[in-house]
This record gives sequence, C-alpha cells and structure tokens, in this order.
Amino acid sequence: MRFRFAPPAGVSVRVGHWLPLLPLLLVSALLLWLLRDTLIPLHQRWTAWDGAYSHGYLLVLVCTLMIVRDLLPKLHASSAHWRYVPLVLVPSWLWSVGYATQLGVLQQIALPALLVCLVLPVIGLRRLPSLLLPFALLYLAIPLWELLLPVLRSLTREVATVGLRVLEVPAYIDGFNVSLPYGTVVIAGSCAGLSYLLMGLVLASLNSYYRRHSLKHRIISLALMALLALVSNWLRVFALILIAYYSQMKNPLVYDHGNFGWWIFAAVFWLYLWLIQHLPEHPAEVALTPVSPSLRATLRDGPILLSTAALALALPLWLLAHSEPRSDARPNTELPSDWLAVSAAHANDQYQPEYTGFDQPYYWQTQWSDRTWLIGQLVYFQQYQGKELITARNRIVPVDTGAMNRTALRLPQGEQSGLGVLIIPGQTDRLVVFGHQIGKRLALEPWAGKWAQFGEVLAGRPNVALWYATTVCRHQKCSAELAALNSQPAPVLGWVTATALY
Repeated sequence: MRFRFAPPAGVSVRVGHWLPLLPLLLVSALLLWLLRDTLIPLHQRWTAWDGAYSHGYLLVLVCTLMIVRDLLPKLHASSAHWRYVPLVLVPSWLWSVGYATQLGVLQQIALPALLVCLVLPVIGLRRLPSLLLPFALLYLAIPLWELLLPVLRSLTREVATVGLRVLEVPAYIDGFNVSLPYGTVVIAGSCAGLSYLLMGLVLASLNSYYRRHSLKHRIISLALMALLALVSNWLRVFALILIAYYSQMKNPLVYDHGNFGWWIFAAVFWLYLWLIQHLPEHPAEVALTPVSPSLRATLRDGPILLSTAALALALPLWLLAHSEPRSDARPNTELPSDWLAVSAAHANDQYQPEYTGFDQPYYWQTQWSDRTWLIGQLVYFQQYQGKELITARNRIVPVDTGAMNRTALRLPQGEQSGLGVLIIPGQTDRLVVFGHQIGKRLALEPWAGKWAQFGEVLAGRPNVALWYATTVCRHQKCSAELAALNSQPAPVLGWVTATALY
C-alpha cells in the first residue's frame, strides 16, 4: 500500500506555484473560524482516543493533502464560474436549520458541503469530480454513523451466539448479557465494531485513491474492507468471551482489552492488502499545464471567493447575531391576581419534570375547577448542543412512571393546541398539562417544536420554555378533572398566554 504526497505531474514544487491556493485557504479558514462553534463538538469526539471517531484529525489532514494535491493544477488553469455561486445557499440553509434547532449533526454535515460550494465557482463543474472523494471522506469523521450501532451490535451478538453453540460453551444470553458459569460478559455499544468499520473504510478509500482504482474496483475494495472490519470485531468479541470462560474471568484482557481489538484489526488489514494486490491500477491522470505564477493570478479568484463566502455566511451570521442570550424575555409581570408565587423546593415536592439545562424556573399556584393547580415554567435564555429544551434526555415524566393517556389538548372546535395531557398513576393520580413555548408559539411534538424554533429564531425570538400545569386528582384516572379540562380549556390556555415569553 502506497501513501505518498507528490505534486501533480507538470507542476513545479516552487513556492510561487502554490500562491493561487492562498486566497482559497484564507477564505476557507475564515469561514470555519466564524462557524467554529460547530467544530468544538467534533474536536471533543476526535480527541476521545478510545471512541469511534478518534481517526478524525488524521483523516482531515490526509483529506486536506489530497484536496490540495488535486486542486493545485485546476486552480492554475481555472476561470471564474459565477453561475455556481448561489449553490452555496443550500448548505448554508442546512447549517442554519441545524443551528436554530440544536441539531449539531446537521451543522457538521453542512461544513464539507460548504467547502465544496466554495471551490466549485473557482474551478467549475467539469473539474470537480476528482475532488469529491476527499470531501466525501470527511463525512467518515462526522458522528452521524451511530445510526448503525443497533444493527452492528445485534450482528455481533448473533455471531457470538452461533460461535458459543458450535463450541458448546455453556452460556445464557439475555439481550446483550452473556452469562457464563463464572460471570457475565456484556456486549456493550463499544463492542458493535463501529470504530473498526469506519477506520477500515477510511484506509480502503485512501488505498483506492492512491492506486487510482476504477469505480468498480473501488467498490469491491471498500466492500471487502468493510466486511473484514466487521469480521475483526466479531473475532475480538468472541475471543474475549472464550478468554473469560476458560480463564474463569481472571485474565486481564477480560477487563482491559482496548488494544486487543486493534491487533486483530491490523492482521485483518494486512489480509485485505494481500487480497486486493491484483486489482488493476490506473496511470495518473494527465495534469493541466500550469501558467506562470504572478500576483495577478494569485488574486484572480479573490472576488468570487469573497462573494461566495459572504453569501454562505449571510444567514448563519444573522442567526448568530439574533440568537444571543436574552434575559429580557420573561413571563408577563402582570399575572392574574389569584396567582401565588411559590418556591422551587415547594413546587418540586409536588411534581418535577426531568428537564435540565434551563436558565430560570418560575412557579405559581392558583385555584380552578375546585382544585389547586401548580403552574411551572422552565425558561431557556440560551441553547446549544447538550443544553437544549427539546432533546431525548428531557422527559415530562420518567419512563418507568407508567404515565397514560398522553394526548393533545383539544379545543371546543376540535382543533388541537400545542398542549399535551397525561395522567401519572399513583396512590392519588396526577393530571399534567404541558407544552413547549417556542418564542411566541406552542408546540407539543419534538419535530414540530424544532421546526417552529427555526422560524422563531429567524424572527429574533430565541427564548424557549417548558410550560406545565398539574393538579392532584380526586377521582380515579382523573375522570372528573379531564372532563372539566375538555369542556373548558380556555382558562388553561389563558394561563399560557399570561406567561408568554414574548
């Protein structure tokens, strides 16, 4: 396998010939610096050396060298293609949606596409295809492949199960727990083999690129390495189960096997190189004849690069400016006269939703329908990934409470509001009405809330909150309370209006 970085044929290594790259590198660096908040989560994943994306920095470095290697002769012979400039609005809009909805993976997906759209107007569509592979490889460093974890983990368990049955090893498999006579081995998420699969695809892609395989042989190479990478993980997990069994859980590898799998992967990778050694290689493409470098040639692409970058950054920078933390949007100070402010301790003793990351809680009590109601509002003045209102970690009730009858509150005309209703069973059942206040809007379903948030941030209303009202029921399954709520929802909707964020 050959890893080399050489200048394209016909291009001198003199410094002057590299000058046309300078404007593109500077504008790309400016774009990434202004969107640097998107890169911070990537840095955290890439520096987790035992994680599935620990290859991130190495992959970015190699892809950058590949892009520069193929881009240099195209820049020398290129001309401006202004008709491609508007295409940058597509990844710019995608990044903006990800930012406004705290879907960090959407922002990360948009970054390589933004860079492609920055290069496209400079070199044109005809010269772009050879650059698509290194840009596409960057997506192997973006944490969007966790979608494969359930499938890969299940495959690993099935292979281990078959192997144990063939060897007649006494084991009881319950889910992902392998119970042996001397202890239990857990097939955890890290045992799914995602890190080996991604690393295998990266290495196979680089190998095919430098050997200039045809599309057919490139697909064969990638498929073979993907299969071998999965096999290496299956061998690792199965071997560890056998080691645990035959050593009666005493072998150190049972508890510390971080490097064990990579030794198996290395052996499998050399097998891959041996199997593909006869795939035909293709000669290097004929490079474009460079022109003599000059200051004019270096600055030639400046206007189109700056125009493309300005168009790409217009919406993201506008969003960044309009979503700064604001503490002025607070619940209306002119609350109904019969509302009584209560402490967080008192409110949480009655009912506490599983929400974290909020900046300011508010709690009140009021009387309605012959019941005492607790009204709560958890306000977020600032959101970012890991501190957002709508996320799988936040729940209105714990999963194991057995909450039932979760429905949307219906108005007398039959239309649904953005409020939900559920009953928490217990010695005395509890009724909870809840919803997400997104700027000026109400949303119940997560995706509806995310989409509403995008529009509200665009309108300059970034503050959001969880709103809820709850009461202890006097009747089983809250039948009387539900009847009162369905017949007269207006008071509850009035409570929401009284605590509007904007």
